[in-house]
Amino acid sequence: MKSLAQLIVLLFFCSSVFAAQPGVLIDRQEMLQLVNDYLADQSRQLPNVQLKLADASFPAAFEVPQGRIEHQLIPSRPGVIGSSRLTLMTRVDGQIVANQSIRVDLQALAEVVVASENLTRGELLDAGRVELVYLDISRLRGPIFSVEDVVGKRVKRSVRLGDVLEQQQVEFPPVVKRGERVTIQAHGRGLVLTAVGEAKQDGRIGESIRVLNSGSRNEVLCQVVAPGQVQVEF
Repeated sequence: MKSLAQLIVLLFFCSSVFAAQPGVLIDRQEMLQLVNDYLADQSRQLPNVQLKLADASFPAAFEVPQGRIEHQLIPSRPGVIGSSRLTLMTRVDGQIVANQSIRVDLQALAEVVVASENLTRGELLDAGRVELVYLDISRLRGPIFSVEDVVGKRVKRSVRLGDVLEQQQVEFPPVVKRGERVTIQAHGRGLVLTAVGEAKQDGRIGESIRVLNSGSRNEVLCQVVAPGQVQVEF
């Protein structure tokens, strides 16, 4: 039977072992650095756009276990631009241990095509009727980054002098055609799911079309975001 002194020594060493394994604190400064690094990486992938953090509301500092720590940031909107929230998902040794929401005010600065005069529906565009202007495009749905992309095309609706010209205002050929196989991206609750579908309508970038999900056989209304790619929120 152990003496009282032996028990005290044993408890002391056990406490020391537990104390030697503290968690890792993820504080506001580290979260800010993670967001800035993420925006810099996304800016490199969007060569026409420079993303900046205008303001943010971070959660309280949180602790995760020791181990191989990995962070993943998921925007509330595909492509980041226009997102009002970033979900910070933290894994330790491959297991999710924390899921935090960061409210953000993002700026997306870029040169975009703007009408240099009043444009009437059906008019043919040329380089003299538009110009490039550097501004924040985070509230725009489908800005155009090159004058060459609109030259020779017609406007679908009237546009006033100084207004940004967006994809849905110009007669572009469809990037998704009826019967074409497309990739469906579903976004929601910090998750991104993908599925394969069949377009039931032609669609231009920014337009909503009906898509048949090949797995569930359900039709869903999706937004066209790129050739062969559509998205839906859930």
